[in-house]
Amino acid sequence: MTKLTTDLLKNAMPGAGKNRLELRDDDEPGLLFRVTTSGMRSWSIRYVNNAGEHRRKTIGPFPSVGLAKARGLARKIKGEVASKVDIVGVEKEAKADAQRKHMNRLAGLADAYFADAALGLHRATVKAKPKRPSTLAEEKRVYEKLVKPQFGDTPVADIKRKDIADFVSKQTRKAKSTGRHCRNILRQLLSYAVHKELIDYNPANSIAVVNSEPRDRVLSDEELRSFWRACERPGQIEDLVLSEDMGIALRMALVTLQRGGEVVGMRWMEIDRKARTWTIPAARMKGKRPHLVPLSDLALSLLDEAEEMIGGKEFVFQSPRSHDEVPMDRRAFTRAMNRIVTALKFPRATPHDFRRSGATAITGERIGIPRFIVSQVIAHAADTGGAAAVTGMHYDLNDYLPDKRRALGAWANLLQAIIDGKERPDNVVPLAQAG
Repeated sequence: MTKLTTDLLKNAMPGAGKNRLELRDDDEPGLLFRVTTSGMRSWSIRYVNNAGEHRRKTIGPFPSVGLAKARGLARKIKGEVASKVDIVGVEKEAKADAQRKHMNRLAGLADAYFADAALGLHRATVKAKPKRPSTLAEEKRVYEKLVKPQFGDTPVADIKRKDIADFVSKQTRKAKSTGRHCRNILRQLLSYAVHKELIDYNPANSIAVVNSEPRDRVLSDEELRSFWRACERPGQIEDLVLSEDMGIALRMALVTLQRGGEVVGMRWMEIDRKARTWTIPAARMKGKRPHLVPLSDLALSLLDEAEEMIGGKEFVFQSPRSHDEVPMDRRAFTRAMNRIVTALKFPRATPHDFRRSGATAITGERIGIPRFIVSQVIAHAADTGGAAAVTGMHYDLNDYLPDKRRALGAWANLLQAIIDGKERPDNVVPLAQAG
């Protein structure tokens, strides 16, 4: 222990290589003074409760709490401990009780759910993984916009199956997908409530929704040509509001056949111009594995356009709405596509339809590359099952780069011919026939 003085407390600092320094008080056993390398100084006291458990109670910061006041507070706490009052235990129980009360309403439950889902603690399983940031962002959007206004102030135990069914039915009449999304987020929130033992069963189970219909939209050559030209020269299309940088991002999605979220989140550090590759890290991939995308001449030319026009230091497609380095909003990407489709009077099409259009062309007779390679290009699970699927997931880390490069290169060549309105050059034949 150490004889503490005000001068000592003001000047004490951790030794070299130490993160903090703790000093014990000679005059008041159990009283501790701590200082960190950042200069943060605080008081605490250690004691043993009636059950023999060691506790540490924070008293306050120095110099707001001076030496004399810290000793006085330490004596008071030790007096309560002598009366068999476990101060830290009481505070923990009070905090837990407040948390339980907060979670008793859906708004409080949602706060806890989203925090735990970011860590992978939202499900009663040892194998639960953290939810992807993009997934959580979409769940929060649906919750804040639709679910919270309806159920946020309702006690969780009072939410009945009929309430959920009526709400989902109402939302479904507005849009089929909206009803489905609302049911899904309510089901997950209330499953979390069961996990936390706030309710005994999940009333959102077995609520009927309209399933999404598999899309089969493939853009025609004329649509691809019109789309590309609209992105290149949006000012020439009547009633189309589209920034040139958004036009580059949409064309990049078409050329690389990657998901919209992966494209708008593209970072310059992920691009290797010498190797002509784009490495998407696992954290940004749906399958939680890094994905290597070969870059065709057409893709590299789009990067040149982005560098000249946008010039971001971190993100290739940074948000125009922020002074900070943040990527484009994924929803703005979809809204921009909707504006193009409306202006060009196309049947409904989404950025995700680019992937289907490209994959169909690559596996078809125009190019003729096996479906398995296309699954590698678009980062889908391999077209295998059983032991082969396990091998692919855990052991075979081959990225099939040469095959993917041939596939995306052939797609870029075909796309360029479509854009230019030209027939395919005589020396370009389906790869399956090349010998």
